[in-house]
Amino acid sequence: MKDRKNTSKLAEAEIEIDLREFLRVFRKWSKLIVVMTLICTFAVGLLSFFVLSPIYQAKTLLMVTQATEKLQNNPTRSNEGLEDVVSSVSRMPVLTMSSYLGQLKSETLMNRIIERLKLNPKEYSIYTLSAMIEAKVVKDSNLIEVSITNPDPVLAAKIANVLSDEYLKLMTEKNQEQMSRSVDFLEKQKTANDKELNQASGQLRDFQSQPRGVAVLETEFAARSQDSATLNSRLKMVQVEIKQLSAGVYSLENQLVSTPQTITNAKWDESQGNTYPAQEANPLYVSLAQELAGKKAALAEKEGEAAGLRQGLASTNQELDILQAELANKRLQEEQLQREVNRLKKTSETLAVKKTETQIAKSIDLGDTSVTVISEASVPVDPVKPNKKLNVALAFILSFILFTLLAFVLEKLDNTLNTPEDINRELGLPVIGVIPKMTAQNTQHSSYGA
Repeated sequence: MKDRKNTSKLAEAEIEIDLREFLRVFRKWSKLIVVMTLICTFAVGLLSFFVLSPIYQAKTLLMVTQATEKLQNNPTRSNEGLEDVVSSVSRMPVLTMSSYLGQLKSETLMNRIIERLKLNPKEYSIYTLSAMIEAKVVKDSNLIEVSITNPDPVLAAKIANVLSDEYLKLMTEKNQEQMSRSVDFLEKQKTANDKELNQASGQLRDFQSQPRGVAVLETEFAARSQDSATLNSRLKMVQVEIKQLSAGVYSLENQLVSTPQTITNAKWDESQGNTYPAQEANPLYVSLAQELAGKKAALAEKEGEAAGLRQGLASTNQELDILQAELANKRLQEEQLQREVNRLKKTSETLAVKKTETQIAKSIDLGDTSVTVISEASVPVDPVKPNKKLNVALAFILSFILFTLLAFVLEKLDNTLNTPEDINRELGLPVIGVIPKMTAQNTQHSSYGA
């Protein structure tokens, strides 16, 4: 606790010593500080009030009606349609606010202002005039504030108004040039596209007029398909009849197996006058055998017919496969040619529409709507430079600080001992006596007293 108290007392003593030292140095060099501060302040006041020429500032406000936060220039997007591509070529250029600001200080615009106001090129060059112009975007808006500084207030207002007028004309001309280039480009593209369209249409007509075109192949394919369907239907009917005949043959064969071929009948013998047994063909068996033979003959005929139908159906189906392959190939070629013709027709129509729209936009001067003047510049009354009061105040403050620092620097560089206080402070020794400086006054006074 005692150490802390002692440390605190030492710190307070050092602060008190430093403050006394500061006041001592300030009192010692006070004349230098005050005199030099007043001289510098007075000099700056003279320059501000009588030497520096007053500078006036005229302001005009422009509003941009077509601008984007970020320039959208992505012509290589894969999902972009035909109309989007053509629209990107034919539309008016849409610039960012930074681009509009950059155009305000272009050499072309500076030359126009110089020529229109007939300014002296030696006094007002492109760079000199550009240095007088300050343009900035008003925060969170599409407004551009243009400021012109010049020693002549009337000329400053004239430059501001002529700048706005010529800037609007320049932007209009640029938009018109862009539209003219778009019209020429669309015209050239439409001519080339129409030429391709005529070639594609001729190829399609030549293809469709071939001997075995799609229409002929479709008719032939339909006929062969009908033949195949007829043969297939007939074959199914014959197969049903074959099954019926086979069943009848099987039934008759079973009946023949169970039916005797001969039967025994009692006949009268006239010579002997009595009856005797006699065998003869069984009429049922004979009838069944005849019916079976007819069935087998019909079955063989139907089987032969079925074999012929199968062969004819196979041949017809083979022809159908060949026709189908040929027809599919011809259809694919025709569809490709038709798609190309449709694409070129759509492209031609789109180019024609966009060309007409661009010509209409050009004819009614849509470019004038990109920038408008909100407020014209008026002749300023009060100068913006120099700010006399501010200059004098800054000169006083800076001079006081500068010469106070200079006083401390000179005090540190001075290592002579001129007063008893200097000896006591630097050497820590008491002063026993002081020898006065011999001057004419004290010398005369001493002689008179003797």
